[in-house]
Amino acid sequence: MFAAHRGRQHVIGLIIVDDLLYLWRYDRQGAIQCSGFNFIQDLPRFLVLLLTMQRFENRHWGLNPHIDPWFGDCPKSHKVIFPDGQGRDIDITLELLSDERITHFVLNGRATNVFPAKSKTFRHEDDIVAKVCWAEESRKSEPEILQKVYKIAKWNEDVRGHVPDMLCYQIFQDTSTAVIRTRVGLKPDGARVLYLIVFRKLQPITKLIETDFLRTWWATVKFSGRTVFTIETSIMGVLNDYDLALVEDGFTRTDRTGDVPALELLGPEGPCGQFNHAYEYDAESFI
Repeated sequence: MFAAHRGRQHVIGLIIVDDLLYLWRYDRQGAIQCSGFNFIQDLPRFLVLLLTMQRFENRHWGLNPHIDPWFGDCPKSHKVIFPDGQGRDIDITLELLSDERITHFVLNGRATNVFPAKSKTFRHEDDIVAKVCWAEESRKSEPEILQKVYKIAKWNEDVRGHVPDMLCYQIFQDTSTAVIRTRVGLKPDGARVLYLIVFRKLQPITKLIETDFLRTWWATVKFSGRTVFTIETSIMGVLNDYDLALVEDGFTRTDRTGDVPALELLGPEGPCGQFNHAYEYDAESFI
C-alpha cells in the first residue's frame, strides 16, 4: 500500500485471531497495535468501529492530500501547491510515472522518492527534480544543512559550485508521525515528517567515461561528490548526500553510511572501531 501511493502517511489494518480483533496502524516510524477485543462478545464495540471507519475520508486512511490524495490508479502527474513564505504560491508538478523516477519501497524509514518535475514558478530553470522523503524530526534537516553550506560557498572557492542547487522546499507538518503517538500516550522518539525538496537536476557519475569519469571521480575524493552536472563545457562533481555533514554542534549522525572504511581497518584503532565514518569511505568503496 505504501508503494501504491507516493506520499502515503499510514496504513490501517485489522488482524483477526480466532474471535479477537486487533487494530494496527503502520507508518514510516513503525507499527502501533491496539489491544484486541472479542468482536463476537463485544459486538456493539465492533459495530462502532465499523461505522467510524465507514465515515473515514481519504486522509484518514493515510492518503496525503498534498501529493497523492485519491485512491485508484496512480496518475501520471500531480500538481503540488504550497506558499513560499512571501505571500506567493509555488507550483510543482510531479511526474509520478516517469521512467526517470527513483523509488524506494520500504515499510519505514526515509522512503526517499525522486521524481522529474515541472513548474511555472521555475520555468526559466533547466530540468528540475522533486525529492519526497520522510526525514527524522530530531535531526538537522537537509535544507538547514544546505543553507549553512551556501554561506560557506560564498567565500570558499573549493566549495562553490560543488553543492546542489535547492530551489525550494516544503515541510508538511501535519504528516508528523509524532501526532498519533502523542495522542495515544506513546513516546514520539524517532518521529518522521514528510519533506518535498526541489533541486536542479543532476546526472549520476556513472554516465561519464574515460577522462571525464576519472577527473570527476577525483573530485569525489577531494570534495566527496556523488553526482555531476554540466556548466557550458565543464563537468563538476556535486556533493548530494549530507548524512555525515559536519555542523557547528558536531556530526548530524555518524552511523548513516553503510560503507566499511577498509584502509582505516589497517591502522591500530581500526579493529576496535575507534574512528568516525567519513565521506571518503564512500569514494573508496565506489572505486
